[in-house]
This record gives sequence, structure tokens and C-alpha cells, in this order.
Amino acid sequence: MTTQKHQKRLFMTGASGYIGSVITELAIADGYHVHGLSRTEASDAKLGSLGAVPVRGDLSSLDVLRHESAEADVVIHLATAYTLSEPSYDAAWPVDKAALDAVAGSLAGTDKPLVMTSGTLIVAADPAGAETTEESPEDPEPINSRGKAEQYALGLARRGVRVTVVRLAPYVYGRGGSGVRLFMNMAAEAGGVTCVDGGKNHITAVHVDDAARLYLQAARSGKAGEVFNASGATDVTARQLFEAMAEALRLPVWDITFADAEARMGETFALFLTAENRASGAKAAKELGWQPEGRGVLEDISKGSYQAVAEVLRKK
Repeated sequence: MTTQKHQKRLFMTGASGYIGSVITELAIADGYHVHGLSRTEASDAKLGSLGAVPVRGDLSSLDVLRHESAEADVVIHLATAYTLSEPSYDAAWPVDKAALDAVAGSLAGTDKPLVMTSGTLIVAADPAGAETTEESPEDPEPINSRGKAEQYALGLARRGVRVTVVRLAPYVYGRGGSGVRLFMNMAAEAGGVTCVDGGKNHITAVHVDDAARLYLQAARSGKAGEVFNASGATDVTARQLFEAMAEALRLPVWDITFADAEARMGETFALFLTAENRASGAKAAKELGWQPEGRGVLEDISKGSYQAVAEVLRKK
């Protein structure tokens, strides 16, 4: 008589999104049975096409979050009530906190992993231009106050929750999507690619497949209270990024001042475009064995997945 191997169940918020759908794909390939929180019929269909089970609800569906977290072996929390169009994270925080409490309440004392999402932009740039680490001080004047969600999540470790935090690079790219595609769409509509204050600032970038693998590796091996940067490269400047987009789209690069950017796009977006951010991924490599494998962001724009995006946009 043979014993059937237990198939681990993974519950994820944000499962149908840009990063979440890749995690879903990779997790299913690894043998997980994935349940994904879903707000719409379109998300239901997308999750179903990936082989996941859609669970109708949102971050305010606390009973759903409690039930699914209790039934899961692993929980990955990607979703937030915050959007970049909002001037402050403060309005979204009560919703995010309640959702996190609902998930954590079902996991406390179980040793089942919860992988929480944050961002490398919460850390202040190194004054000498060096890479920062997970131990570097937080920015005293961050772009927004989302860092409070990370601190709150890490505090859950003291309440018996095996919580690990993945800090995403500000530029997650690949598969022709995410912010790079957004900027390319904006540039195509405007007739040029906007660069702020010369684009001298460095960016942290990571391929979406590499970011997805880090979430799964953190779930498998991450210890309670640990933080890991999802960082594939820190040597690219904003200027290089926007020049690559301009070349792909066959458009000029327009350099504007921060004041102009703030007036046109709002303070949050202007700060994002000019943020100096060089977050090292060495800790994830050392402690989890994670190694970025995706092609670099400039190559992906010039020769990879964004070529098809550029071709479509050039024809409009």
C-alpha cells in the first residue's frame, strides 16, 4: 500500500497580478495547490487558466482571509489597498493592517510561513553611493509611509508568526509588463520619454521571474523576522533606462527639472523617478541560495520581451 504525498496548499493575495501570476505559475510547477484571492470574474478566469483556485474576496473580506490562511501550508501576501495615485499611504493602512491581522491570526503558533511584501525604497540611499543592505537605516523622509506595514509585519514574529519580508526593487520587469511597460505607454502617448534631472540616480531592478522565485525560496527557508531584498542589479541609471525605452520606441528623450516633474506628475511620482536606490541582493544569495537568472533590464528592453511592446506602440 502506497501513501499519497501531501500536496502543499499555498494561499496568496494578489495572485492574479503581475508578480503574483508568475508566483502562481512557478508554485504550481513546484507542486503547490494554489488558492488566490480574487476580486473580479476576470481575475477568476486568469487564475483558473494558470491552474489555481480563485477565492472571491478582497482585503476587507477578513473571514475569507482567516479561513484560507488557516487551511494553507504557506501564505504569500502581495496585495495592498494603496495605489500610486494616492498622495499618502495613511488612508490604506487601516485596511492593510486589518488584513494582515486576519492572516497572521490564523498562522500564529503553527510555524507555517507568511511571506510579506515591502520595497527597497524604504531604505535611505548610502551617502557614499554604495549598495545598501537589509540592515541599512530607513529613509527618514520616504516617498510614502508603507514602511510601517513592514515594521508591523516583522513585529508579528514576536507573536509566534513565521513572517518573512521580501523587499521588491522599484523596477520589477520582464515578460513585457510592469512599470517599464507603463512608462513606454506614457512615452508613446506623449511623443517622447521623460527623464528628470538628467537621470543620474541609480535604480534597483529585478526580473519578475527572479522575484517570484525569491518569494517561494523565502517561504521554504526563511526564518521568522528575516528581510530579503529582491535585487538583480544596482548599476543601471534612470537615464540609461529611459534611453533604452526611447531607442526601442524611436522617440526622443526629454530632460525636465524636478519642479517640472512635480507639477506635471505629482510629488510621489517625481520622487520615484529621481530616487537613488542601490539595494544589494547578497543576503538572499547567501542565506537562501537565490541567484538572479533573468536577462538584464536594458537588454530586455532592447532585445527581449519589450520589443513586442515597442512594435505595437510604434504603430499607434
